[in-house]
Amino acid sequence: MCALPSFVEDIMASCLGCRRCEKVCPSFKYGGCSPWLSMLERDNANATMCIGCGKCSEVCKHTDPKLALLYLRAEYLNAQVPESFESTGYSIPPASDEWKEKVPAYTEGNDVYMLPGCIVQGRLPYLKYAAVKAFQALGIGLGELPENTCCMYPVPFRVMEEPERNEYKYKMRAKAHGKDTVTLCAGCTDELGRSGVYAPHICTYLVKYLDRIRKLPGVKLKVAIEPGCSAERYMKDIIAIVEATGAEYVGNAYGCCGKNVKGINDKLMAEREAECAEADVIVMGCPNCQWFYDNYEGGKPVIHLAELLAMAAGDTETLKFHRIPLNL
Repeated sequence: MCALPSFVEDIMASCLGCRRCEKVCPSFKYGGCSPWLSMLERDNANATMCIGCGKCSEVCKHTDPKLALLYLRAEYLNAQVPESFESTGYSIPPASDEWKEKVPAYTEGNDVYMLPGCIVQGRLPYLKYAAVKAFQALGIGLGELPENTCCMYPVPFRVMEEPERNEYKYKMRAKAHGKDTVTLCAGCTDELGRSGVYAPHICTYLVKYLDRIRKLPGVKLKVAIEPGCSAERYMKDIIAIVEATGAEYVGNAYGCCGKNVKGINDKLMAEREAECAEADVIVMGCPNCQWFYDNYEGGKPVIHLAELLAMAAGDTETLKFHRIPLNL
């Protein structure tokens, strides 16, 4: 197994054993991961039940359980840098050319750069179209950041030394040549920010343009919001954008989808779907969450925030790519 870096050992040694982390952990609620146990006993098998929501680190005043859990998982899984990263720069293989050719043609701008992230590049490439169209409708030219790569968040990259991981982030910052760069995934925003690279989630960028959003044709939908764990702190901005499109926000509770942690994700997804029962559609702030929701049997239709804005401008082209149809 790969060895834990010394700073992770320090993180675990700083645990005071208060167990506040367990009280807020959605996985522990359903018999999954105990952040406290992983920290106390270096239980990396237990860490594989971590869903990565970060609630533990939000309440911990002394250390960073989430970061330790990421490395413990990497150790247990004997993680290796993905082969796809070596050849493409992404943690999962990008979508095939045949898939991408189905996405309508669009012209990028150069006012602002977009960092799509691995999930968009590999599974939801149509979200790039939606983002460009949304920004264009507001009079902002958006283009994909040249030579962008993975943000370096996924567990397998924990086998790399920090300076090596940071190098990829700094290269992307350099490619922006000082222009604003936005992400479609708040997890990317978080990971880049850990290394001092500023790339805000699109909601925190577009909330400055509420007056322009209100002038769009708009939508008439009852909307629930599931921001994704990393974007929960942006809920005020997301709500403001949603309501500016003319959509009615139903005021649902929200939480983690459980990602792909077996035995936990099905229970958490059932919770999320129940929270959103009153809505016509669920607006997402996270592409990874969107992938799981759109593949959930019997689930509500979902759209990314970028798609909602494109729809408000009259463009519904990306809806045909969804597994769960949205009937307008």
